[in-house]
Amino acid sequence: MAQQAPPVYISEVATRGTGPAGAFQDYIEITNPSFSQVPIGGLQLQAMVGQQLVTIPIPMGVVLGPRQVYTIAHAQVTGCVPDQVFTENLPSTRSLQLLLGTPGGARVDVATVPPHPARLARLSLHRVAFTGSPADFAPGPRTPCVFDTTAPSAR
Repeated sequence: MAQQAPPVYISEVATRGTGPAGAFQDYIEITNPSFSQVPIGGLQLQAMVGQQLVTIPIPMGVVLGPRQVYTIAHAQVTGCVPDQVFTENLPSTRSLQLLLGTPGGARVDVATVPPHPARLARLSLHRVAFTGSPADFAPGPRTPCVFDTTAPSAR
């Protein structure tokens, strides 16, 4: 059953790239599809990387402007200057579990991102629905640090 899009949500995930720096082209974007500012400081993004839970806290005071993205990327990503960096590599050969929430455990968004096969290395996975399944993401052009006007509830 489709759910309504939350005020901010995990909108795009890239878990591999091409070329010599391909292993470092990982990024996750959080989107504000509204025309209002949304405070996201204090939220945290949790990613299950293999058997390790990686928690990335968003600094207090961060406000995501109308129709903007907040990009959290590998420290060596190319193509844009991310808002925040991490040093872990995201898995590309199995599903990736992501949770955006508060330190107290309240969920803002939950996403299960499907495996990212090597044949799609030039693409990223874009949010297209909110059913809670891997079908919520579909391959599309890599657009790090760019708001996607075709994203759910951005139309």
